[in-house]
Amino acid sequence: MSARRSGHGKNVDFWASQRMPVSSNEDYLCAADVVTRRDCGYLGIDSKECSDRNCCWDPTPNNLNAPFCFLKQHSCKGYEVKTVEESATGTLLHLGLLGGPQGCSRFGQDIPNLAVHIDYETESRVRVKIIDSDNKRYEIPAFALPNPESTARRNVTKRDYAVRYTKSPFTFAVTRVSTGEVIFDSSVAGMDSLVFEDEYLEISSVLPEDANIFGLGEVVTAFRRDPRGTRQTMWARDAATPVDENLYGSHPFHLEMRKGLAHGVFLRNSNGMDVIITPQKITYKVIGGILDFTIFLGPKPADVVNQYTELIGRPHMPPAWSLGFHQSRYGYNNIGEVEEVVRRYRQENLPLDGVWIDIDYMDSFKDFTYDEIKFPQSRIRSLATDLNNHNQSMVLIIDPGIPIAPGYEPYDTGMKEDIFIKTLTGKPIEGRVWPGQTYFPDFMNTNETWAFWQRQLHKTREDIGENVYPWIDMNEPSNFCNGPCTKDSPGFNPALDKENAANAFLTNALADRDKDIRIPSEIEIVKKRQDAPINLKYAINNAGRQAPLDEKTLAENAVHKNGLRLTDTHNLYGHMEAMATHHSLLQLKPDTRPFILTRSSFSGTGDNWSEWSHLYFSVPGVLSFGLFGVPFTGADICGFIGNTTEELCLRWHQLGALYPFARNHNTIGASSQEPYVWPTSVLPAARQALQIRYSLLPYLYTLFDQAHKSGNPVWRPLFFGFPQDPSFVLKIDRQFLLGDGILVSPALYKGQIQVKAYFPGKGRWFDLWTQQCVIEADRDLGQKAQKLKARAKAAAEDERPHRYKFLPAKVESDPIPMSLEGGHIIPTHQSTKLTVAETRLQPLGLIVALDETGFAQGGVYVDDGTSVDNRVWANVTWELHSGKQLISNALLKWPGQGAGSQGVAGSRLEEMSAAEAQAFRAQMGHSDRIEKVVVMGLNFARFGGEQDLEPNVAASQVVFDVTGTSKLVGGPQERQQLRRQGQNRGQGQQRHHRRSREVEEEQDVFSTEAEAATQSPQQRPIVAARVNALQELNINGVPVSFGGQGGVAPVNRTKGVDAVTGLGWEVNEAAGSLTLTGLKIDLFAGWFIHWKLE
Repeated sequence: MSARRSGHGKNVDFWASQRMPVSSNEDYLCAADVVTRRDCGYLGIDSKECSDRNCCWDPTPNNLNAPFCFLKQHSCKGYEVKTVEESATGTLLHLGLLGGPQGCSRFGQDIPNLAVHIDYETESRVRVKIIDSDNKRYEIPAFALPNPESTARRNVTKRDYAVRYTKSPFTFAVTRVSTGEVIFDSSVAGMDSLVFEDEYLEISSVLPEDANIFGLGEVVTAFRRDPRGTRQTMWARDAATPVDENLYGSHPFHLEMRKGLAHGVFLRNSNGMDVIITPQKITYKVIGGILDFTIFLGPKPADVVNQYTELIGRPHMPPAWSLGFHQSRYGYNNIGEVEEVVRRYRQENLPLDGVWIDIDYMDSFKDFTYDEIKFPQSRIRSLATDLNNHNQSMVLIIDPGIPIAPGYEPYDTGMKEDIFIKTLTGKPIEGRVWPGQTYFPDFMNTNETWAFWQRQLHKTREDIGENVYPWIDMNEPSNFCNGPCTKDSPGFNPALDKENAANAFLTNALADRDKDIRIPSEIEIVKKRQDAPINLKYAINNAGRQAPLDEKTLAENAVHKNGLRLTDTHNLYGHMEAMATHHSLLQLKPDTRPFILTRSSFSGTGDNWSEWSHLYFSVPGVLSFGLFGVPFTGADICGFIGNTTEELCLRWHQLGALYPFARNHNTIGASSQEPYVWPTSVLPAARQALQIRYSLLPYLYTLFDQAHKSGNPVWRPLFFGFPQDPSFVLKIDRQFLLGDGILVSPALYKGQIQVKAYFPGKGRWFDLWTQQCVIEADRDLGQKAQKLKARAKAAAEDERPHRYKFLPAKVESDPIPMSLEGGHIIPTHQSTKLTVAETRLQPLGLIVALDETGFAQGGVYVDDGTSVDNRVWANVTWELHSGKQLISNALLKWPGQGAGSQGVAGSRLEEMSAAEAQAFRAQMGHSDRIEKVVVMGLNFARFGGEQDLEPNVAASQVVFDVTGTSKLVGGPQERQQLRRQGQNRGQGQQRHHRRSREVEEEQDVFSTEAEAATQSPQQRPIVAARVNALQELNINGVPVSFGGQGGVAPVNRTKGVDAVTGLGWEVNEAAGSLTLTGLKIDLFAGWFIHWKLE
């Protein structure tokens, strides 16, 4: 640990007096076990200052990141159970304070009487809520976040969990019934069992060694949180994404993986807090509210997110257009520059759906105004009209701060309607942002303030057009002063210094990033100021240095109209503004899905740097927000702050084109970074990357439908699909799954020409671009495989070297490496246009990757792309059997006669009248044709265990589940056992057996096919064979005449096009693939295709 000293002034007497308020000095001991140490110093403290603080000093090096200067432990007895009330839905415990009336007195007087509500909410969700028995304390209002009490309770007859507690001192534990493993246990050795004071709450839980925890945000860091030492602060803060510090949003939720099983923990609390992970424990230190935990039992990672979003609310389905590409920047000098950007995108054949304008368009940065010289309203409206005519949209930034300017309508109306946050004296609290002195709307006032906000947004649409959407920013809330501002307060005021705005912004960002960080202890105080009567004695680690809570935000002694304090609701401000904005847009256009971008968020990424490290950090950032139930997110492509480089911007477009939300955005004063700035490098690479994105729109849209219905993220870490893989997979955050089936392995480093990619699971993976099999299935080949495994060392076994491949990623030629797992079918558009609306009208194709049994399945969800209640939709699924029969099934919803706005759901095209079918197709606004099918992985003579379906089966008789693609989870836990796994690939319909075969080396262990034949049927391998021609083909039971005249077969059955029907075929012997073109199959009807290869 460094001996570097930082400047500081400390009142040593304060430390001596505060640390022993009750007990004598003899009650305090220095812990020998480094695991139980609680930090008392900062990075660089010396033994003298540690001693002056009346703390323990032990500089013995350790590998656990344990502090050298640490608090003395003393007898803090916690609480004991006084009475118990049992019921069918839970348990109520009444607790009393142990150790006298002063209790622990860590940072104030302990609350004497507590109530613990243990509620069995669902089979897989349990809630433990600890409150003050005698006095009402702040809790998140139900209108801000759905309260579990308001959700429909299911009849919990069998629970996945058991809850036990100890009476004295009180602790509780939650156990997974199926395994007996304790997943939450507050009886942590050496830690206080429970501290509950007015402005300090603490509780800990036991963790396993080298715990695998994900979530807890918002933060720029690796996806897996460091089990050796992580301190995550929850306090919304305007900061230019420094690493390992609290940022714009607050998400007190984490997911943990243990032995292939997942569980989650959510603390329903919006107060400031530190969540500290140290070896074998996690500790919550909260500065207000209550302790309200919900624990989710999973057991799959996707189950945990499903259960979490069921509680906090599912993600909204985004409008289809918003899945397109967006161009933005802070620093367009006038409307002409924006018009030129739009023109160049069209000229360069670059897809574009959203055009964004930052605060540059405003008159002196005032919301809902226009700079009539540089951005005249008439020109903005004209551009919005042009965009609308081209199926594009405009997004305008709006900040919450309303300038204090009499005669400015929003200010005058806001004062009249009393919609601003107040000081304790009843006056609106004053801040300073871009327009100067401002007041801030009280979005906790869901009546007057929301109505005010709706009128302002309505005025913007009247001014500019219906295709204009809001981008709400600066809503932490951000402030250019620390706490309350006056006209004499120091600080940068860009409204008075426009010419230097860029330099000031970059200077402030660099100062935030590069300051000489001093890591303080957990008990340094926030000093009381005359204007801040609240003295929170425990200082959360704000900004990584325990900065005052009002640094760059409003004074925390502010109050809302409903009496709530801003110190309690600070982390909800951006969330409430987003709710008000969403409500307003729905009121303005009830039938149209709103689109909103918000910077600050709560349960239910921001400015980055143009640096290679932030290209990488964007991957764990998007993955984390997927866990938080916010799938529609993405980083600023090419970086926001600083000047990007040609190679970095190229790589960022390749990756960013796959972000759930894809936008190029940068700051004022930085060099332009639109793709056409580099016409010979970034431009063609970006065009290719965006064509990939737009071709994958059917797949992406289906993933968003899954997120909307179940919370399942669009981007997923590898362990989501493969939780039984070795534990090292939990650390992989430079690859990700796009949905279930596509593995993305981006190039993230300067000068990189190839990517070392890990292929999870046991099955086959195919290169999406070459159609070649990249990784074959692991093989279960009997006794000889056992001998190979016996020779393998444990370390090598864990690393699974045979599942790695180097993929080409040359910057000048190769697209981003993407691989498709065997067993999946993904839908694509056969061609792409310049907008989502136009691309949706292009015919579809199917890419099929067979697993080792010859099976694959997939699906697509299609609706009109705009309506809130999804007036029309189609849920289509496909299954391919035995490598030669592809079957489709479609369930539809359409208005129908007498059905009303909700329509008729779950029916089939054959049940519609001709008029209804025509209306259905028209309202869908989407192509209804499949014209191409590509099947990969056909180079096998036989597929194990699968019987052919009759080729003449009627399409209407084939019925499959409509939930879309399911994921295989392969193999038991012990890797030394041979595996033969049966999987229900059709979710209750067909059972498909997938034989997993594992060997250490990439080779056949059988010398001859004859030797293989001596094995039992369960152990017999799949024997490779080349396919080179198409022998038979029929569609819906009708044989296809290859020659087109009298059924005469064509001379070349490897590749050809039928002159009459236009049907084309190509068998690629090297890749083992079959391509069918010109099919003209109805997407919304049931059908099947059967072929035979030779």
